[in-house]
Amino acid sequence: MTSITFGSFALPVSPIILMFSLMIGLLVVGILGRKQSISVGDSLVSIVIYSLVVGRIVFVVKFFDSYDSLWQVLDIRDRGIDTFSSFIAGFLILLLQIHRHPQQRKILITGAATTVLLFTSIQGIINAGNEQSALPNLAFDTPQGASVNLQHVSNQNITVINLWASWCGPCRREMPVLYSAEQSFPNVKFIMLNQREPADVVTEFLAEIDLHFNYVLLDSKGDIATMMGAHGLPMTLFYDENGEMVSSHFGEVSAASLQAELQNLTQNSTQ
Repeated sequence: MTSITFGSFALPVSPIILMFSLMIGLLVVGILGRKQSISVGDSLVSIVIYSLVVGRIVFVVKFFDSYDSLWQVLDIRDRGIDTFSSFIAGFLILLLQIHRHPQQRKILITGAATTVLLFTSIQGIINAGNEQSALPNLAFDTPQGASVNLQHVSNQNITVINLWASWCGPCRREMPVLYSAEQSFPNVKFIMLNQREPADVVTEFLAEIDLHFNYVLLDSKGDIATMMGAHGLPMTLFYDENGEMVSSHFGEVSAASLQAELQNLTQNSTQ
């Protein structure tokens, strides 16, 4: 599962898990604080916010060349955050809060631990389920009518599958990003898997944007989206050279987020 649907809206899972974990953490500190007449909720929220800000800053610095404008830097919808830096920053801010307010120590540690453990546990379970997904042994038609098997395209290479449609605004915006990455990472196979659109619509759209991907395929029934539990578009799936899915990105992928995923995959493949 990579997204959760609310009516006609589909949202990525990770931010929802974080909000849920923080709410439980606040509930815990609220109960404990009420017993001792201590308010700790603001301190816990501050720790989470500051740790995320630090993680975002570190991520932007690491992939600064991938950003074209200040708006892209501020646009956190790409979920580009350096997890390790966020954890370290959160830990240091926790120590600072405890030093300033020693009476909050036990309650704040309990709340922070609850938030972190709940988030990592739920996210770990979801990731474990996703990572068990192997590259499907399925064949799809090209807009020209030829049948192409996903595993044959991958051929033991790192593979990126992008689920998209021409009516999808975020899909259209991320197309140049994916095309640029295909040029920059020639050893990575990019498969642009259109969802539920006829060949003539896809052909007309590709001519309009004038981007010539190596592999454009038609998933006329939305089989991959159904298989992955994707309730919206776009969605990008990342497979290692063994054909195992290692991560996924629901929503528009930025140049920085895509570069981070590909660098991680290519570095791991050389070790």
